[in-house]
Amino acid sequence: MIFEIRKARNGYVLKVSGREGAPEEVVYQEKYGDEVECFADFLRYLDEEYGPSTSRYSEKRIYVNVEPGDKFEGKNETANGRSRSTHR
Repeated sequence: MIFEIRKARNGYVLKVSGREGAPEEVVYQEKYGDEVECFADFLRYLDEEYGPSTSRYSEKRIYVNVEPGDKFEGKNETANGRSRSTHR
């Protein structure tokens, strides 16, 4: 499969080639103003629709997480509200 991703004014356009039949285009519209969260949602969609089939019992799974940059000096928590360890 070949994926072509183009940024649109309010989201992304995904073109998928190499599947049965003609190439398909999917328009993924951003739902809110946070560009990083919206792109992470788009990647989750891409994984769910076109990624490998996995379950909780799979040897490997794909996760898309949003975390603050390692030099960010704001709140010390991840996007899901859990505290992040500063020890490395």
